[in-house]
This record gives sequence, C-alpha cells and structure tokens, in this order.
Amino acid sequence: MTPPIACNLLWLRPGVVGGTESYATRLLAALTEHEPATAVDVYAMGDAADVHATVLSGHGLHPAPRADAAAPLRVGLERTWLARALREHPHRLVHHLGGTVPNVDGGPTAVTVHDLQPIHDPANFSALKRRWLARAVPAAIDAADLICTPSDWVADTIRERFDVGDTRVRTVSAHARPTSAAQPRPTAPVERLLASGPVLLYPAMTMAHKNHRMLFRAFSVAAERRSDLQLVCVGAVGRAHDELVAAAAALSDRIHLLGHVPGDDLSALMAGAEALVFPSRYEGFGLPVLEAQQVGLPVVASNATALPEVAGRGALLLDPNDVDPWIDVMSAPLPADTRIELIRAGAANAERYTAKSMAASQVAAWETIA
Repeated sequence: MTPPIACNLLWLRPGVVGGTESYATRLLAALTEHEPATAVDVYAMGDAADVHATVLSGHGLHPAPRADAAAPLRVGLERTWLARALREHPHRLVHHLGGTVPNVDGGPTAVTVHDLQPIHDPANFSALKRRWLARAVPAAIDAADLICTPSDWVADTIRERFDVGDTRVRTVSAHARPTSAAQPRPTAPVERLLASGPVLLYPAMTMAHKNHRMLFRAFSVAAERRSDLQLVCVGAVGRAHDELVAAAAALSDRIHLLGHVPGDDLSALMAGAEALVFPSRYEGFGLPVLEAQQVGLPVVASNATALPEVAGRGALLLDPNDVDPWIDVMSAPLPADTRIELIRAGAANAERYTAKSMAASQVAAWETIA
C-alpha cells in the first residue's frame, strides 16, 4: 500500500492565525471531495482537532500530546514529537501548511508560503516573531522540494526574491465555500445593526496592514454625508485591536468592531450589507473578496498585492493609500448600473475558484515530487 501524505497543522491556533486557518481547512475539505478522494495524515493540536472535527474526519488524525499551546511550544513540538512520529510512520511526503519547515527528517518536503509579509512588512509582527520569521521563511523556501502559494502574485514574489526556479513553485488557490440554503439566524446585536441603516462590511483581522485606520478616516467623512450609514468590522482580534478601538471611538459612533462573530452573523451581514469594503495593503490572497462575490455582495477593494488577481473584474479597485476615493465611494450608494455589473462580474469570477480546482491543483503539485 502506498504511504499517505502527511500534513503538519501543529501551527494552527483556531481563531488566532487568520486566513491561513481558512486556507488549510478548506484544502483538507476539498481533498475529501476530490475524484478520487485523497486522504492524508494530519498532525494537529487538540484545539484544532476539536474545532475542525468535521473537516478532519475524512483524514487520518494524529493529535499532539498537548491540547493547546502557545506558538513557541508548538514550534518545539514540531521538532520533537512530530519528528519522532514521522520517523515511526513513513510518508510519501510531508507538507507543512503554515509557511515554515521544522528540521525533521520525513522525506520529500512541501511547504505552503501564504505570503512574504514577514520580509516585506516586518513591522506588523512582534520583535520576537519578526526575528524568527526572518530566518524561518527563507529557510523553508530553501529547504522545501515543493513551494505552494495561494496566488500567482505570491509565487512571483518568491521567484523574484529568492531566485527560485519555476518547477519548485506551484499556485494552489483557495475557494469560497458553497453558500447555505438555510436562512441565517443572526444574534440580536447584528439584527439591530442591519435594521439601523445601510451597512458597509469589512471582514479582517485587526492588524496594521489591513488598513482599518485609513478606512475609519474615510468613513468618518462619508458618514457626515449619510446620516444612517454604518461600518461593521468583523474578524479575529489582532495586535492592533486596542488601538483601532480607540481610533474608531474618536472618529464615529457608527464604526462597530465586533471581533470574531458566529457563522450566522457573518452570513447575515454578507446578505444584508450594501457593499464589502476591503482596503488591505497586503494580501497573499483575500478570501473575503471571493466570499462576497459568491453571495452577490458588491466589492470595493484595494488595488494592491494579490487582490486584483483574486478579484478579477468583479470589484471596484482603489488605491489603499489614497483616502479620497474611499470617501467618494462610501458617500453615496453605488450607482445601480455599477452595482449590477459588479455583482454579475463577481459571480462569474468566484466560479473560477472551486473546491475541485483547489484539490486538483494540490494533488498535481504533490505528484511533481511524490
């Protein structure tokens, strides 16, 4: 029997690591739907195994001896417990989905590098994490037999920065989850927000590169022109959260930072918002853009990094460093013809990103080294 592929998810801290969590879990779900279904051995902490039990049920799960742990201990477990486990259970290859490669002897190695932000914009990380990633990311790119990226833009930045040959880098794009036919049942606070006036939605972790500050400044001006306009920001709490809460409070009482919200709340906001605004200055992919396009929510996004590639023609793209266009676009509802065209083009663009294509791309990439 052919040994399975091993996937290292020890780095995955539910609700903490942002878009990389969505990417990894959607890949694993897509693999079980692939023809033929592709099961892998997953090495993960207990917290990830519990939160993502449904996704992981289609794969072989090897839980770590700790249910939960901070990042440094997870790195230590990669170098000790994972290393022993891979020696005892040989695999065709080991895929590290978190962007770094521990020094373990597991045969051929693949790594998913989600972006080069630790190198391009290191100020977004703590001093300790900045120093570690400055060594770990280049080391992973050097060590891996296969480098997977979520977008062509990330693949190109890796080739340019590290002079990596085309054959070692493969794009495996994420996909938007199929929409549920069930009517979302939002919590009372979200119901009240949707009933209080037009809502602009920004789903993003509260990190500096997500550019909330610029959006808040633009919104505060637009809100003077539209007395009932609301800006709702959802997403995991990041390093800039407290600063952004203070900045929002100083500018407008109609800026709402809700943090992580339940799935029904997010679905209701996607269904009821006037538009998705996504001014991030740095994205290796930008999954919320696809999710909005899939449900018919018009998208206004940054024209930086991977976002033009991912959004295609289904978004109004603006300079994330120029506040005036964002003021203009939020100061009035989108013209009807613009809104209709964004919805139409967005739906067509989202159809390019499917679970089937994600799984097929990953399996094809593995086959180049397995």
